[in-house]
Amino acid sequence: MIEPPIPAPPSPTSNEQWRSITIPSVSWDVWDVVVAATVTMLVVVSILSLSGAFGTDAGFDTSVTSPTGYYLGLLSAALALILIRVFKSPLWPMVAALGVGVGITALSYLLATDAGDGSAIFVGLPVGIIAATAMSGVFAATGIAFSVLRFRDPFSSLGFVKTSGFKPYLFAVAMWIVGLSGLMFWVQALVWFGVDSLVPPDTAKKALDEADGNIVATIILVGILGPMAEEIFFRGFVLPGLVKKFGIIWALVISSVVFGLFHIDPGAIVPTFALGLVLGWMYLKTGSIWPAMFAHGLHNTVAVLIAKYVTVS
Repeated sequence: MIEPPIPAPPSPTSNEQWRSITIPSVSWDVWDVVVAATVTMLVVVSILSLSGAFGTDAGFDTSVTSPTGYYLGLLSAALALILIRVFKSPLWPMVAALGVGVGITALSYLLATDAGDGSAIFVGLPVGIIAATAMSGVFAATGIAFSVLRFRDPFSSLGFVKTSGFKPYLFAVAMWIVGLSGLMFWVQALVWFGVDSLVPPDTAKKALDEADGNIVATIILVGILGPMAEEIFFRGFVLPGLVKKFGIIWALVISSVVFGLFHIDPGAIVPTFALGLVLGWMYLKTGSIWPAMFAHGLHNTVAVLIAKYVTVS
């Protein structure tokens, strides 16, 4: 007797898809996230320290001076490499990120000129901005090394999933506006209560000033490259890796806390945490990292444009 074919379940409608939460199935877990975050911080500290020490030797004012920077940088690099070997992650991506970061920054210091205040300028950009961009690349390198390269998962596991139409990006813009409104209320509340220590720093204005008003270079570095690297790590790698242990809501909260803490400045932690919640929710609802990258880049770019063209009295 021939059994009749079992009909395939109907495909979800567009509205059903938007009511769902999408989390990719990944091979890494919370322990891999902890190790990757530690390695990322160590490599960033190493780039900052080694390049700062080189800059001091080249005759410029830097935040980490020589020879302390060499000791701290080499120690941080050694600890990062030990962790990578112990947990059997591919070594070459992090060595490459470290080498490129230190090499580009060191070369920039070598060819730089003094801006007149002790800071170094290379091809019209402060070396500090160049170093910051090199350090942001570490986030992407770590996320890819501890996921795609270590576990052989596809890039789609990091959220590189094609979107359909404009709806995901309109949703991203709407969520960004909601988050921005909340941020404005937070800042106003801090001003009302006189809590100046928690007022977010104007990082866009600082970046623009350091770039000597070069808005094109600032948008490329701050509005495009930085957000792409951070989204790969925090939304593409950290968020899915926490879901197995903590569930969707707590994974979203914890990944956003980590995102905030990585920005170090006390005034930046709460706004960055809130931004992380919004960006993480975009990823969960769209199933793709592209809308989150778009919104993150939009947020930074608008901040740069305001710093450039809007005078706040």
